[in-house]
Amino acid sequence: MNGLRYTETQILCGMRELWERDQTELFFLPRSVPFQPDDRIDEHMQSRIPKWASEAIDYSDLVDLYKSLQYCFRFECTREEWSDCFRLDIYLDDYEEWERLYAADFTFRRAAQFVAERATAISFEPVNIIGQECGPAGAFYGLQELVWEVKKRPREFGPSTRIRDVLKGNAFLFFWMKVRWITQQRAPKLSSSWLKLETNVVFMMLACLLCIGAIVFSFQIDPLYFFYSAFAVIPLWGLVGCLMERQSNPLPPELQTFCDLAVWMAGLDDEQILPEGERG
Repeated sequence: MNGLRYTETQILCGMRELWERDQTELFFLPRSVPFQPDDRIDEHMQSRIPKWASEAIDYSDLVDLYKSLQYCFRFECTREEWSDCFRLDIYLDDYEEWERLYAADFTFRRAAQFVAERATAISFEPVNIIGQECGPAGAFYGLQELVWEVKKRPREFGPSTRIRDVLKGNAFLFFWMKVRWITQQRAPKLSSSWLKLETNVVFMMLACLLCIGAIVFSFQIDPLYFFYSAFAVIPLWGLVGCLMERQSNPLPPELQTFCDLAVWMAGLDDEQILPEGERG
């Protein structure tokens, strides 16, 4: 059994990656201030929308938070364990009592400790090859496990395979998010323009539909032509967005293949950034 554990710092980095991903997906919300480890989770969630600042967060939001952490860090525990840790049963029944007695412990640091106690880390430790330890090989095996976590039945790949040839769409996003927090955000961020590619395609599609609508209205063409055009434009822009995502490559030139990434991550092991522990 692999006895490696992620550190509290790695878990906190992962939680920051989760928050940034949510901001990218929910682009209409104001950008929130990055959290500090000892910030209260519920207060930070409220800070994103000022009118919520004086209200208690809905209990279902806290359950959703637990589910997202469980998915991101691949650990197993019951909802009751999560609730018991932070006394969320009292939060649900008597918010004022929870605020007075337990709220101070509902912090990002405490949540990171909760996850760290349960999540088993992927190993990136050097492996023995022909009697010698090889750091890049160990890192590559760890990357293989990461790929299997984010994508079901991935195509076979070796060290020289380009990362983008194996991972596309959400699978690639989750893979790189994991690489980012496992390396304590040493891995480079993906460009914001690439992350917002899907949103930009939606805006362009809407603009195209508005132009078609304006032409139909100005020339007094049968409105049915607008609906026919919409049925043609929407799939077309969906195809354009898919092709743009698949053809574009947000990775830096020096980290194109799994070998490139494995060699780079093996170098981080000297800084004691990657998971460490005992195997048992």
